[in-house]
Amino acid sequence: MIGFVKREMTFSIAFVLTVLAMVFFPLGVGEYIEAIDFRILALLFSLMSVSAGLRRSGFFRDVSTLLLRKASDFRRLSLLLVTIVFFTSMLVTNDVALIVFVPFTLMILEGRAGEKSLIYLVVMETIAANLGSMATPVGNPQNLFLYSYYGFSASSFFSIILPLVAVSYVLVAVSTVLLCSENANIAIPSSETKENMKESLLFFFLLFLALLSVFRVLDYRILLLIVVAALLVFDRKIFFDVDYILLLTFVCFFIFSTTMGRIPAVRDFLVVLMDENALVTSMLTSQVISNVPSAVLLAPFSTDGEALLVGTDIGGLGTPVASLASLISMKFFFARPSASKGRYMAVFLVLNFAFLLVLYLFHLLF
Repeated sequence: MIGFVKREMTFSIAFVLTVLAMVFFPLGVGEYIEAIDFRILALLFSLMSVSAGLRRSGFFRDVSTLLLRKASDFRRLSLLLVTIVFFTSMLVTNDVALIVFVPFTLMILEGRAGEKSLIYLVVMETIAANLGSMATPVGNPQNLFLYSYYGFSASSFFSIILPLVAVSYVLVAVSTVLLCSENANIAIPSSETKENMKESLLFFFLLFLALLSVFRVLDYRILLLIVVAALLVFDRKIFFDVDYILLLTFVCFFIFSTTMGRIPAVRDFLVVLMDENALVTSMLTSQVISNVPSAVLLAPFSTDGEALLVGTDIGGLGTPVASLASLISMKFFFARPSASKGRYMAVFLVLNFAFLLVLYLFHLLF
């Protein structure tokens, strides 16, 4: 039980808060059901299933291996890896990009690069995943939620976020080149490609359908039926790869935020905070409870969708819990017997807060 609470801290907190809210400020059963956004849950389930399918097919790992054979030294290799993570996260989420590429990075570079260089590279991959994923509504859960909640059009969403994405990639690329400068030749081991092309094509087709549903072209219920049917027919094991705890976390925060919104004092306090500065409020809240719960909690108290979108996206930088994806790469890195945990944390915090400050100032100025 204690291990579960430590492993799923965000869900545990959300669950306790929700239970307390339901006990002290009860609503009717119908109101609880109304509070849950089933469209978001269906889209998240579908996207997590598709991402798991693509990961299982071996597509990203084998394509990356082919590309990385062109990198002759550590600096070029690092830039290529970080670039792949940045752009991959736009479609398969920051979590999946890190689950695929951080172990891959450690596997091919363990014993070939120094510990300091590995730290810089894994931290930069983490930052790249968190920043690249903000480019699309499907890149991370809070984008998907806010895109639906505020009814953004595709043009309004991209006009807000793409300038930040462009600047983010320049910052990520330049920082990677400067930091990952170890003078070492890296030989990428050759291997036969192992991806299942038919399976990859199937899940790319499902991804296309998911995007249609995100942009409200295809009804989410039809998407859910198609995805479930495809998994039942082609790969039932993927059902076990879906992060149901994340789905339950969303349910908890849907109910909690709705309940809090019915309490005049709480509602007025959050409305004042969000009216005062929705961007800063969402950034700071993300540092404590992470950006996904922050988006769900704060959205009912502000009409400024742009500020909340930017605040929770760049708010994923900073502390390790600001974006739960950051904990994934940290977990992989710390699992190594020779891991320098203290140095990793120091580099992580300095670089994350530096990127957060620069992007915040850029958004204010431009």
